[in-house]
Amino acid sequence: MKPKLDFKNMTSGHSTKACPVSYQRVDKHLIKAYSSIVLSVLLITLITGNHTGMYLITVDFLIRVFAGIKYSPLCNILTGLMKITPLKPLLVNAATKKIAAQVGLFFCIIICISHLSGWHLFAQIFTWLFAGAISLDLFFDYCLACKMQSLYLSYFK
Repeated sequence: MKPKLDFKNMTSGHSTKACPVSYQRVDKHLIKAYSSIVLSVLLITLITGNHTGMYLITVDFLIRVFAGIKYSPLCNILTGLMKITPLKPLLVNAATKKIAAQVGLFFCIIICISHLSGWHLFAQIFTWLFAGAISLDLFFDYCLACKMQSLYLSYFK
C-alpha cells in the first residue's frame, strides 16, 4: 500500500492532508453563494421533477470549468450582487474550488444524461448524491471532491 499524502505542518507539528495549491485566489463568499443556488436547483429538481434548472446549471458548470469562473454567467451575476452586500471578499485557494467544479460538472452531466435517457431513478440518485456533497461543503466546509482527489493520488499515482 502506498503512503498517504501527508506533510508536517512546521508550526504545529501535526500532519495534514495535502490539498492542491494554486497562486490563484477566489472569493469564498462567491463560491458559497454559487453552491447555495446549485443546492436550491437540485432540491427543486428533486421536488418538482423539472430538470430545466439542472440543464442551465450544467451549462454554467461547463463554462466555469472550461472557460473559467470569470465567464460563468451565474458567477458574474453573483459577483455583481456581492458588491452591494457588506461582505468583504474572503480570498481562498482556487485549486480546490476548480476540482470541486470539475466533480460538480461530472455530476451534472450524469444527471442530465440519465434524465434524457429515461433513467429517472438513476438521475434522482445522483441528484441526491450531488446535493449531499454540496451540503457537506456548504454547511461543514468539508470538500468531498478534495478528499476524492487525495485518495486518487495516494492510491493510483
